Amino acid sequence: LVSYFEFDTQKNEEVVVKVALSATSTEGAVKNLMAEAASKDFDTIVREASESWNKQLASIEVEGTEDQKAMFYTSYYHTMINPSVYMDVDGKYRGLDHNIHQANGFNNYTIFSLWDTYRAEHPFLMLMKPTEARDMVMSMIRHQQQSVHGLLPVWSHMANDNWCMSGYHATSVLADAITKGANVD
Repeated sequence: LVSYFEFDTQKNEEVVVKVALSATSTEGAVKNLMAEAASKDFDTIVREASESWNKQLASIEVEGTEDQKAMFYTSYYHTMINPSVYMDVDGKYRGLDHNIHQANGFNNYTIFSLWDTYRAEHPFLMLMKPTEARDMVMSMIRHQQQSVHGLLPVWSHMANDNWCMSGYHATSVLADAITKGANVD
């Protein structure tokens, strides 16, 4: 997919472009833009993103060489990329059944590469980020409720399941969450 834009600008004139995404609709994208970036310039968004990442990464302090610290914090950063929140600012998201659902009492997550993450990342997140990890479990349960097969995610990706991994690793994530006291039914 390619887009082309042409602007009638004067020398050194800036063009500001803002892009909004939505899990549900064009209207959802506009709501997201208005809530997250409408009155912000590029430098503000960069500063806020940097501050947010620094706050997240500062939740653990490690000792070691500079190389060891760089390796640790890079790995820790990777644990916070995916799974990722998949919903609009109003809590609406497109479910596995492709209908629009409302996330009540949790943030809806997607991109569960469970074959890769059930052994270490999810138990780690349950210890370090229990609220987010509980929301991930709630998202898996909603996935199961919206599945025509009634199954937990295998490799959940947006409003789809790629079914590209063998095994049923979501059960290990749910069991770990329950044994660690996550508030899930």
